[in-house]
Parts: sequence; structure tokens; C-alpha cells
Amino acid sequence: MDSQSAQLSTKIARIGSTVMNDFLKIPVHTEQTPTTPLPRGAAITISGGWKGSITISSSDELSRRIAAAMFRKEDDSVDARDITDALTELTNIIAGNIKAILPGPSQLSLPVTLETVPEASQGSLLVQLGDNKAGHLLICLQPGLH
Repeated sequence: MDSQSAQLSTKIARIGSTVMNDFLKIPVHTEQTPTTPLPRGAAITISGGWKGSITISSSDELSRRIAAAMFRKEDDSVDARDITDALTELTNIIAGNIKAILPGPSQLSLPVTLETVPEASQGSLLVQLGDNKAGHLLICLQPGLH
């Protein structure tokens, strides 16, 4: 990874950690990138000065805790719809913050729920965060064709 990618990766990790720690009150730390995609996710496309997409994916366990924190429910009382809504909103929040550090001006699409989270393509920047309960959150910044 070159120094520019390393700096961007650090900024993205900071954005993800801040959202998880401060907004959702779920402490996370940066981890090694997984070899397989996580099961739940959502994506946003960025167009304009920077073109590409941001995908946020999460383990089932952490997805449930994110939904519970976002909607102020107990972990065992969230349903599949709560989890979907929480992940698309989390994707919107994190992507909006990442957009601010990319070349602009740019626009975000609406977040789209992913039935299957694709593997990252060549040139993608991956940042994985983990919590203290073996949950994982993967942020993938994937440049598009310019």
C-alpha cells in the first residue's frame, strides 16, 4: 500500500470508529482485513469529482447490535427489517463522511441493501473494524472508472 492509500485508510478507519464509538456507543478498533466478505451490507455510489462506491458490510452479530443501538432496542428484539434499515443508514452516515475527504464536488446515491456482499475488486481500499464481542465491520472504498 502506498503512502497516499495508507493515509486514506487511516482516515476511513477514524471515520468508521468515530461513528461506531460516538454515535452508536459501540467501541471498535482497527483489525486485519478478512479474506471473505461479511454477510450483511449496503452500498452507495459516489459520482462527480470522485467516482466509485462505498460498501459497508457487517457480521450478523454486530449488525444486530448496530440495529439495537440505532433504534434503542434490546439486541434480541430487533428484527430483519431493523437490521436492514440500520445498515443502510450506517452506510449513508459513513459514506457521507468519506465523501468529504475525497476529491469533489461529488454526490451520493441512496444506499442500496445488498443481498450478497461482493468481494472487493483490484484497487479497492479495505478497512475492517472489530468490537470486543467478535463482531466485524468492513468498509470498502472501490474506485470506479473515470
